[in-house]
Amino acid sequence: MELAERYPAFLIADFLNLQIPDPGEEVAFARGAKELLRSLADLHDEGMTEGYVPYPEPGGLIPWGDSTDGDNFYWRTGPDGPDSWTVVVETRNGYWATYDGTLTEYLAGLVTGTVDPDGLPPDFPGKNPAVIS
Repeated sequence: MELAERYPAFLIADFLNLQIPDPGEEVAFARGAKELLRSLADLHDEGMTEGYVPYPEPGGLIPWGDSTDGDNFYWRTGPDGPDSWTVVVETRNGYWATYDGTLTEYLAGLVTGTVDPDGLPPDFPGKNPAVIS
């Protein structure tokens, strides 16, 4: 919530897009998120999510971003509230990776090089990644 309150949607290294609704566009944003959840539910029904389930199932995933390569990024919800939600990455080739920290920790770690871009291009985000809003 704090990230969304402080920053508009942004793109890291021309690759990772953080989806934050623009003021007044919350309904369209929610509609897009529901479409992604339906797609995730279809993948789950086909056994292609390595056991991950869409929200509102317990521990369900909520989309927060995507990449220019077709990767999807999710929060994995939990009973302790949003401050304890972790990150799940679904790559375009069907690889699933997890990061057991918050979204902000994940993004900061990618940019500083302290988080492995597991499942993403090995050169992402590069030595001096640009963040564009």
